[in-house]
Amino acid sequence: MGRILFWMLLGALIFMLIQNRKKLLKPRQTRQKLRQSEAKKMVPCPVCGVHFAEADGVWVKNKMVCSQECAQKASQ
Repeated sequence: MGRILFWMLLGALIFMLIQNRKKLLKPRQTRQKLRQSEAKKMVPCPVCGVHFAEADGVWVKNKMVCSQECAQKASQ
């Protein structure tokens, strides 16, 4: 009887450790995905020289500028 109880407790302990490990690994994986998605290509504005994220740029005459103000200056 004592051996059965020992093996059941050992199995439960191993199961809990595996479940806890899975929970600890999940946030680490999501942090890595966030870091990868946050990285954006930075480009210089041809009008004012400020570096900005390419995704935030405004296109004017086949050039990407940082803002509407620079877009107006580039179109003149």
